[in-house]
Amino acid sequence: MQQFCVPNYFVSPRIEFSRYFCQNWILLILPLYIRPLNEDNRLIIVKPKVTIECNLPKAFAEGNCVIEFSSIFLRGLKISLSHQDILGKLMAGLNTQPNWGCRYFLKQLENNAFSVNLGQTTLILSELETVDLCLCVDVVCQKYQNKIIEFENLLETWDFDFIQFADIRGFYLFSVEQPLWELMQKFADEFNYAQGKSEWHIFHQEDISIRVSRGIRDHAFILPKYGGNFSLIPNNQIKIIYELNDVHLQSLEQRKVTSWQQDIGSRGTWTAIYTKKWLLEKYIPKVIDYYSEKSPLSEVEWLSKIMIYQYERGSIIEINDIRDFIPYLRDIQSWLHIYKANIAASLLRPYYKAFTDLVRNTDSAIMGMDYIIGNLHGIEWKNTREQVNNNSLGWTFKDALVYLDAQITRINNCEYENCLKADLMTRTYIWIIEHGKISFSQSQMNAAKQALLTLWELSRFEMRHVYPNR
Repeated sequence: MQQFCVPNYFVSPRIEFSRYFCQNWILLILPLYIRPLNEDNRLIIVKPKVTIECNLPKAFAEGNCVIEFSSIFLRGLKISLSHQDILGKLMAGLNTQPNWGCRYFLKQLENNAFSVNLGQTTLILSELETVDLCLCVDVVCQKYQNKIIEFENLLETWDFDFIQFADIRGFYLFSVEQPLWELMQKFADEFNYAQGKSEWHIFHQEDISIRVSRGIRDHAFILPKYGGNFSLIPNNQIKIIYELNDVHLQSLEQRKVTSWQQDIGSRGTWTAIYTKKWLLEKYIPKVIDYYSEKSPLSEVEWLSKIMIYQYERGSIIEINDIRDFIPYLRDIQSWLHIYKANIAASLLRPYYKAFTDLVRNTDSAIMGMDYIIGNLHGIEWKNTREQVNNNSLGWTFKDALVYLDAQITRINNCEYENCLKADLMTRTYIWIIEHGKISFSQSQMNAAKQALLTLWELSRFEMRHVYPNR
């Protein structure tokens, strides 16, 4: 690992960084120069001491970036970061001050200097260089994140598990037994688009996957996943994968489609949901019927060999039963449990306020007060385990509510929150909603939905795209 250090005399005088940062934030933003996207989907962000040139991710292709420094001692230094580096290191803690401890790639040192880890390179930067770097990172990563979210929204992939192995990326739709998959593949080989003009001659010859295509127009790539890993070793259960294939992007470019988004639909690129529905309702029944005379199994027996993953949640906005919040709260708690960094308080203030108000009118007979009070006292990190247990005796829900309100006051007066404290608050909300008898108004329910939606969407993105690349 390379390490570059800035001499001590280059580090700016010691000042209270948070005060400096807030007072000069507008001045720091003004020099930020953003060059518009060109045809290659590139973005260039320029600051006095840092420039980032980024290839944003396309629909079916990963992005990357190059960070170049222009200070006297680092002039000409260029650091290349992969798609995985951008997601795993740069993406968390956007729009936070460097000294808050919210960014994975930063560590504050003495004399207002920062240790910065970028890929395989570690630098020691002054505070002004670090601020320039963070401002550039914020713009790049926000656009990078927006591209990925847009991609998942338009291709309707959020409800499916993301699977990545070697050079293969895709989403798990459902499973079938191997004999059925073999018939599906056999049918696709027989109905190659070049061999006929019927409505079923829509397949392009492939080795192990099914490519739904009419030559110059690809609809979907369907890949089998054998056993625990991608291999050709037979296994009784075959996972059907909606594959993201670079060949698809190339076909769009060849047809001079100005935007891959414009190509989405039944006549163009199929979404994951549409592909799953087409496979289950049209393709598989057709395959079974086509080979029925040669098969000893009935259609019902063939269909019984399909294992469909059911995603049973409704959307957060549609929640009417307070207990329907619990799966989403557990998602957030799991995210916070592995976060390992501070979180901007601005993300948590609406959440703490809305859910404390939601559970405010809980029956005092709720069970598990020792667990509730234990969590709330655990937020006071100076308490030992014995003190927490002793302090939990004899407390009522009214006492717990006083403590929850105190956390709202505290979060309103700080800039960042330790992830453990947010984890404990979430565990408390889950317990109260799961075990308490709660009276609430529709306005309280609506506020909780809105606060939860924002935080849960962030947790969903980071658990799916950031955490696996850390």
